[in-house]
Amino acid sequence: MKLSIKSALMTHRYLGRGIIIGLNPQRDQMFLAYFLMGRSPNSQNRVFYSQGNDVKIDFFDPSKVEDASLIFYPPLVHFGHQVIITNGDQTQSILQALEDNQSFEEALRGREFEPDAPHFTPRISAILTLSPHPTYKLSLLKSLHGSCARFFYEYESLAGIGHLIHTYIDDKDPLPSFEGEPKVLDLPSDFDEFSSSIWDSLDAEYKVALCTQCIHLHTQEIQTLIFNSKEK
Repeated sequence: MKLSIKSALMTHRYLGRGIIIGLNPQRDQMFLAYFLMGRSPNSQNRVFYSQGNDVKIDFFDPSKVEDASLIFYPPLVHFGHQVIITNGDQTQSILQALEDNQSFEEALRGREFEPDAPHFTPRISAILTLSPHPTYKLSLLKSLHGSCARFFYEYESLAGIGHLIHTYIDDKDPLPSFEGEPKVLDLPSDFDEFSSSIWDSLDAEYKVALCTQCIHLHTQEIQTLIFNSKEK
């Protein structure tokens, strides 16, 4: 069942971090999104900024950083005709694998969920391949019965369809991990509407930052939008 962006994101207050990928209804633009939410001051002390076509994380107030090990990483990176999106330092693992002519799956089979007991935050990752035609993969690495379960999903791009995966399913302690397959979304035609509908649907208390990109399949033009709860 397809969900609107609003209904998918407003089901629970706290979703953690999330990835959305899909093709617009006109079949000429790929839409990408990555969002951050945070409950602790350390998690909320972050902003996105663009560097070329890539997106980076910076600290809003560097003097208040407590532990950067799990919250400072490159969330969106372009590599040739591919785009990598992740919620952690597995971005580097995927990049290294691609440089070594290995696959997205091979890179992530050597990684596990985050070591942040008692939550054991899942690692969520995605890769979009633009040529010869757009396809994308999503991955979830989560703690399950004391071991790491690795899930991989591969999709052909379909007009007006997107997929969403996020780290948590509710605002509890410990935080419960995402369950089931990625959610199927009904995407709008307009990139600005796509971006604003995500930002507006995230809980106002917990949302931290959002980056979205539109890749024009015919011209290869890339548009990036950045939303930050805190502005420098």
